Amino acid sequence: MKKNRTLLLLLSLLLILSIFFSACSARSSDGEAPQAPDYGEDYPGSPVPGEDEEGSPINPIDPVEPPINPADPDLPRKLIQNAQMTLVSTDPVKTKSDIESKAKSLGGLVSDFSQQNNDYIYVQMTVEVPSDKLAVFLRQINDSGVKVESQEVSSEDVTDAYYDTETRLKSTRELLEHYRELLKDARNIDETLQVQARIDQLTIELESLQGYLNRLKVLTTNSRVYIEIYQQKDPLLEKPSELEPLTWEHVKYYITNGFNRMGTVLLLVAQYLFIGITVGLPIILVVIVIILIIYFVTRRKKKKRLRAEGSEVHSAPNEPEQKE
Repeated sequence: MKKNRTLLLLLSLLLILSIFFSACSARSSDGEAPQAPDYGEDYPGSPVPGEDEEGSPINPIDPVEPPINPADPDLPRKLIQNAQMTLVSTDPVKTKSDIESKAKSLGGLVSDFSQQNNDYIYVQMTVEVPSDKLAVFLRQINDSGVKVESQEVSSEDVTDAYYDTETRLKSTRELLEHYRELLKDARNIDETLQVQARIDQLTIELESLQGYLNRLKVLTTNSRVYIEIYQQKDPLLEKPSELEPLTWEHVKYYITNGFNRMGTVLLLVAQYLFIGITVGLPIILVVIVIILIIYFVTRRKKKKRLRAEGSEVHSAPNEPEQKE
């Protein structure tokens, strides 16, 4: 009996010791510092603020589609096209209004405008038109009769930057979604803070890329035309006194202006005459028909009268012979 009791005590002591050592090991494992999660190999984005360059990087997910190659000849080219023009006009205000009407007809607008009214009127304006309508807009101004003193068109090819930004934007967006999924699987506070820092950094990078791409879209979609309009000096506004002889500039101006006005008057007369004839054509036709009817009726009556007189002349000599 004593041996059995001793064996029982030993077994109880061993069981108590094993439970004690198990509890100690569990406490020691809970007291260890949490380790950073291992996310794989190199991370192409920006580093986490405060993290050493030799820290463990995170591997992004592979893109589903291959990146866009800006050198692909099938891709449409992205160009930033702008123009500058210097115009001379006798009426800059009217010229400005005509240019604004031309821009609106092509889907554009006047985005900036200033005017100075001193001895002569000076106008500055910025016109935005669709890039594919820029050549048409410039041709319309050149054909409007306004004197174009200078014209310059600049072009910048941003195809590489445009499609490269699109590719980076897509990769950053996919990477951001990847980290958001990782945030759901974070095991402790340190992992959560690390992943959240990556998310914040990628969000800033995503917004920057999106803003740059939007800017490129605006610049490549619309062209800006910077226009300066100077008022032409009119010698008629600077008439010399009666005792001073005319300068050759005045003489040339008067002769040229006289011929121009004479041609304008003749053209106006011809145009209004044509308009009058076109509008009054039905009445003119009716009048012509009435005149022709009167003419033919009068002519027929005249022929009848002449025939009657001729018959009377022939019958007159025979009447005396019958009386004898």
